[in-house]
Amino acid sequence: MRLKSTSKEKQKEFIDRLRKLFEDPASLVPECLDGGMFCSFNSYRKKVESLAGSQAYDKFTKTSDQFLSGLSETFRIMESDSAPLFGMMKTPYGSIEYAKRGNTDDSVLVGIQHYESPLWRMFAFSSLAKTKGARIYSSTKYFLGSCKNTSPGKDFFEDCLRDEGIQFQEEDDTIILPGNGRHMEVLHLNSVKFRFYDNSTTNLLHSLMKHMISPDLGRDFSFRSDFLSDLIGEIPAEPLNMYISGKINDRTFLREVNEFRINEAVKRGFFIVGEKGYKGIVDFTEVNEFKYVPEEILIDALENYGKGIYMEAFSERKVLETIWPASGHIIMKGLYPELSDSEMKALKGSPTDQIEAVAEKSRIAVIKSDIGIEAWSPDSQYLIDIIKDYFTLGKDKALREAEKTSGKSHVRKAIFYTFLDCLGESKNREWQFNDTERGLSWKIKPYISRILENGTSVMAQEIENIKVFIR
Repeated sequence: MRLKSTSKEKQKEFIDRLRKLFEDPASLVPECLDGGMFCSFNSYRKKVESLAGSQAYDKFTKTSDQFLSGLSETFRIMESDSAPLFGMMKTPYGSIEYAKRGNTDDSVLVGIQHYESPLWRMFAFSSLAKTKGARIYSSTKYFLGSCKNTSPGKDFFEDCLRDEGIQFQEEDDTIILPGNGRHMEVLHLNSVKFRFYDNSTTNLLHSLMKHMISPDLGRDFSFRSDFLSDLIGEIPAEPLNMYISGKINDRTFLREVNEFRINEAVKRGFFIVGEKGYKGIVDFTEVNEFKYVPEEILIDALENYGKGIYMEAFSERKVLETIWPASGHIIMKGLYPELSDSEMKALKGSPTDQIEAVAEKSRIAVIKSDIGIEAWSPDSQYLIDIIKDYFTLGKDKALREAEKTSGKSHVRKAIFYTFLDCLGESKNREWQFNDTERGLSWKIKPYISRILENGTSVMAQEIENIKVFIR
């Protein structure tokens, strides 16, 4: 503590304020919420009222009772009509000047000498909180004490919030700060309940604690967040301490708690989708729909992965991307047992890209195997190739490839025109084909049309019909 001298004008102002105090020193003592026969606050009130009548403050100059000692020392300052030296006490809520005298605890002197301040007056009984576990509550309208762990009640806290300029509303006996989204509930001594949301930029707890003295303020408050509470109920110590000390606001605190719970849940193997948590792999896979991977294969892959997963909204792609480095081989082998290790390593892109690529390759192989028709001439080979391309590569690519290889052969051009016509692509292209080519096209069109409509299952029969026209 550093002492500094002060001006005579400031001394006079200070002494005048002390004289007003000693006109009614009992105003220093808070009203006790739960006082009984051995209530310290009621005992102090009686002693102070007695002192006010006798003016015998000197008898407490050397007492070990910090409040009475501080009252005596402050009275002596007033009587001396001089306070040339002031000290400065620093607190988490700001710094305050006071006149230093004797060996009384500095905070007690601050509380007595600033008896008119809702913020500082409660410090007069800070030693009582340390020695007897008392609690002191102070706001503009209320000055209260408790000997038995009693909360000051909702009205007191609402007055505190008004003092701090914090907007609030009351709903179902809960004091609610405006906001939306995920929320945190705060309880004081399991009595008064508050709620703030994850877009709150205030620090509710720090603002309330400015108006309280307690043996352990942190323990007076408890916290409850429904987010993943069925999986992880803890409030992490580090962000809690930062929140209590005023270093982070409501929003940051709540998000730190939520992030902690997410990380812990994932470490413990839980699966989270938005606000919903799943304790087991089977619960997760049964409720959410997976299109790319059958459930039995996915369960094996998730078990091999060994951790949980978090996502804001369900996405099979997100699940696969998360587990793929550890379990992609299990999924691919489960889906395609014939896939070799070298083929698997050659796959590129996202997990779904890889699954789709192998699925397409398998589909093409099956189609080609099903077709199984041998060409009987170069022109017939051209026909069979277009059909295969159509069923494996799709309409557009099949037509592009067919146009490239049609050449000058009238038969091939007739076949190509037939496919254009059957697929609705011949408009404005008739001029490219002569009468002979269009004539042949009309003859084979019914057979090719049935193949395109009904698939490879009718191909053998329809090809036999076409052989009459294509040599």
